[in-house]
Amino acid sequence: MNPAHAPSPLAGVTGQRILTPRGIEHASLRFHGGLIDDASNAAARGAAWFDAGNLLVLPGIVDLHGDAFERAIMPRPSVTFPYDGALFDVDRQLLANGITTEFHGVTLSWEGGLRGEAYAERMFAALERMGPIMGARHYVHLRFETHHVGGVETAQQWIRDGRVRFLALNDHLPSMARRLGDDRKLLQYADRAECDLDTFQERIRRAMGAADSVADAMRELTASAQAAGLRVASHDDPDAATRRYYHQLGCGVAEFPLTRDAASVARDLGNSVVFGAPNVVRGGSHTNAPSATEMIRAGLCDILTSDYYYPAPLAAVLRLANDGVLPLEQAWNLVSLNPARAAGLQDRGALAPGLIADAIVVDDQVPGLPRVCAAIVGGELRYATRAFGDDRSQRMAA
Repeated sequence: MNPAHAPSPLAGVTGQRILTPRGIEHASLRFHGGLIDDASNAAARGAAWFDAGNLLVLPGIVDLHGDAFERAIMPRPSVTFPYDGALFDVDRQLLANGITTEFHGVTLSWEGGLRGEAYAERMFAALERMGPIMGARHYVHLRFETHHVGGVETAQQWIRDGRVRFLALNDHLPSMARRLGDDRKLLQYADRAECDLDTFQERIRRAMGAADSVADAMRELTASAQAAGLRVASHDDPDAATRRYYHQLGCGVAEFPLTRDAASVARDLGNSVVFGAPNVVRGGSHTNAPSATEMIRAGLCDILTSDYYYPAPLAAVLRLANDGVLPLEQAWNLVSLNPARAAGLQDRGALAPGLIADAIVVDDQVPGLPRVCAAIVGGELRYATRAFGDDRSQRMAA
């Protein structure tokens, strides 16, 4: 089913394995006005019930951090495609992987190019244009590079305009600065930034020169985000002291802490702790960061995100359940309820009355290869890979 769809509201979903707040059970969930109903309202006239049979019915995935869209925009260095077509393709990828709410990691950095202001503006404009024909819910997670002090006013304006739904403070400058002199590696970043090597090296040095202004600038930016009701994260905290600093600044989410100590302090402070789902799927981090699976075992991870690979959240959770790390009912919260709450969204993340009717239907018969068969967004069938018959007796009873 093409995500560019005519509205097709469902009366509800019924199945033998629906994950409700009580656990996995045989259930029927009625929809009304895009929400899961308490059965007090009549179903939409003529609407069909979706019969999932023995397939898993799960809350739609809420992906708090995904930047794989960058590969759709720029699949190779300096090779770009129009945003509308790229985002339409991304939308289909999201639904096919069970992601019904996506926070796109749009970066505003001193680097420029793909992670500069002009590309972010194109993203905002495309999301507004494409919204009516896309199937998933698309939001912007603004990744702000802390040394880009000249971009603070721009970010604040985006926040005031309601373009941003989540803010993360990133500092990739130290790793870039360590590569000064490594022309081969820096050239990759220069290509992404659409400039030559000398220009990119000068951008690094200019960013380093802004160090004394960073603290005040980040206080201003964080205050603007909080005034707008946004939740704020810090990214790649290297140690406990850094996490304490960002907590005091108002960053209640620790995104991809680089050490166990940083994750432990975040837990002690009551912060939400985020790791990448690819870390679980691959059996470890590609950057020598802590094992996400071990952090989950230790109670030091609340949220898993797609990071750079949209199939990862679904695959990671099913792997955690199959390996006995967590029961599925608990593991699924890592990609649904917990990220929704961390982003300040109280209206989704579980299949419960009063919440948005976002659900996915998953075939988990093949170990290690869960397949999304259907995605329901706001009570409408937005994606399906096979024909599903509706339950006529349920429909007539409605």
